[in-house]
Amino acid sequence: MKLGGYMLIPEDVIERVREYNDIVDVISESIPLKKKGKNYVGLCPFHNEKTPSFMVNQDKQIYHCFGCGEGGNVISFVMKYRNLGFVDAVIMLAERANVIIPDKSANIDDSKIKLKKELYNLNKETARYFYYNLHNKKNLNALDYFRNRGINSDIINKFGLGFSLDSWDSLYKYLTSKGFKPELIEKSGLIIKKETSGYYDRFRNRVMFPVIDVRGRVIGFGGRVLDDSKPKYLNSPETIIFNKGYNLYGLNIVSKINTDRKIIIVEGYMDAIALHQYGISNVVASLGTALTINQAKLLKRYCDEVYICYDSDSAGREATLRGLDILTNAGCDVKIVNLPRSKDPDEFIRSEGEEAFLKAVKKAMPLTEYVIRRSSEGYDLSTTEGKIGFIKSSAEALAQINDPIIVDAYAVKLSAETGISSSALYEEIKRIKANDDKQKYISGNNRYNNRIDGQKLYLEPAYLKAERSILHVIWENRECFDAIEKKLSWEDFNDDIYRKVANAIYKDIKQGKDVNPASIINMFDTTEAMAKVTQIFETNVKYNANLDEMIDDYIGLINKHRLQSRKEQITTQARECDEKGDIGASAKLLNELMEIEKKLRMI
Repeated sequence: MKLGGYMLIPEDVIERVREYNDIVDVISESIPLKKKGKNYVGLCPFHNEKTPSFMVNQDKQIYHCFGCGEGGNVISFVMKYRNLGFVDAVIMLAERANVIIPDKSANIDDSKIKLKKELYNLNKETARYFYYNLHNKKNLNALDYFRNRGINSDIINKFGLGFSLDSWDSLYKYLTSKGFKPELIEKSGLIIKKETSGYYDRFRNRVMFPVIDVRGRVIGFGGRVLDDSKPKYLNSPETIIFNKGYNLYGLNIVSKINTDRKIIIVEGYMDAIALHQYGISNVVASLGTALTINQAKLLKRYCDEVYICYDSDSAGREATLRGLDILTNAGCDVKIVNLPRSKDPDEFIRSEGEEAFLKAVKKAMPLTEYVIRRSSEGYDLSTTEGKIGFIKSSAEALAQINDPIIVDAYAVKLSAETGISSSALYEEIKRIKANDDKQKYISGNNRYNNRIDGQKLYLEPAYLKAERSILHVIWENRECFDAIEKKLSWEDFNDDIYRKVANAIYKDIKQGKDVNPASIINMFDTTEAMAKVTQIFETNVKYNANLDEMIDDYIGLINKHRLQSRKEQITTQARECDEKGDIGASAKLLNELMEIEKKLRMI
């Protein structure tokens, strides 16, 4: 059985899920693939590229991008593309292929998965209770709140809107009467423990907005007051099933109907609901103004174009700016919808109507132009100094664009506006780019190799390349296995991942089995590890005329690193023994050190 993401799934079930989901079929549902020789190719969904470098091998049931280094099998693709954990990815693929995942073994205490299920059930019951309250004739003030804002019954039902009573413990009493324990309700964030004893409801006298994930599960709530009291909005605290930065309000609806892969993103619940009311259904809310990387990744699954339509006040505009890089880095084509000052999407569409809003969306400003226009706000273009400052600021924005046609178009436009020649602007852009090149540093997002724009930034340690290459040689040339195993056991591999792969490959060959790359990748449950393992089967080993000599060179590098690492350990341990006065232990270590030195001289 495999431990992945808090749940145990039998290995044979995982393998069945993988086998029943052809990697070409699954990936082609998300990105276009074209047949090229034995493989399928397409544009990589994990980094921006114009020339396809994303390869899918149907025989091996693996994928690999030669641009950014991502790779793995069908499970790792779903994990990466859909931003899912291992277990959720397996469950999703199991549902796709009608593979039944058995209930966990009775002797396995999986408390986290149990807690999640209980919280989902608890939240579902809570949502029903709030919905019932909204339609109770005693609470007409709550229903009037939505009616007065033009929200009809269909939209209320569509979003599952509700009402929390003006009571300190009505929800607490209701849930406990349904058999839910106070400790569980507290973990959901729906009640708060008193300083003395007992509990009280978090949400009181508020219209309620259930937050539902793309799988249709209620994961949290937002509540709005009916008057001007503070706080205006109150959200569920983060729990084991609710993380605002990983979810988008309304995406459960949009994901089912969005065929043109365009999504409008707004700030708040009512902004999204109001637009849906007016027939604009490709709208989600960011559950706050600060868009996160994970929300951007989530958006990218369901759209290619993102229209940011945040409030027109200063906070909304700052939130827009913060979201730009996040969305573009996720691979989205970003446009900004400009609404009149002091109006949010809810207010605008209720006062101006659907047609006016759609016109604003149609006139949405491309990302580059928005950044440039925002830059101009700080400069007086009637003065020479203001024009120079504006051009320098615009050059900073244009320097980030690789498309020369776009740069040229804006250069001509800005030159006409300021009277400063386009050639001067080009020179400034060139200077900025040259300076940026000097300042580039290795990204902290370390996978198999650190990369920027798909390029390797450091020389990989020789022993790692040797371990990957020797595993590839064994896989590709089984006749070499016996000779290699006599000189290099699977335990001799230095890298933890490669050691685990070596153990599996050695075992398969000894048992007379075929080495299946996709099955080997299945042994790991992180996309980083899966990508690293994929490199074994996709690495380009340049064979020497003398294969035996090449193998010996690889083994020498592996053994040398292992011995050097042990040498460093012994030196440290011997020094510690000397400091403690343990002469016997120190002497023993020094004898081992001498043996290692002898072996190193022989390599």
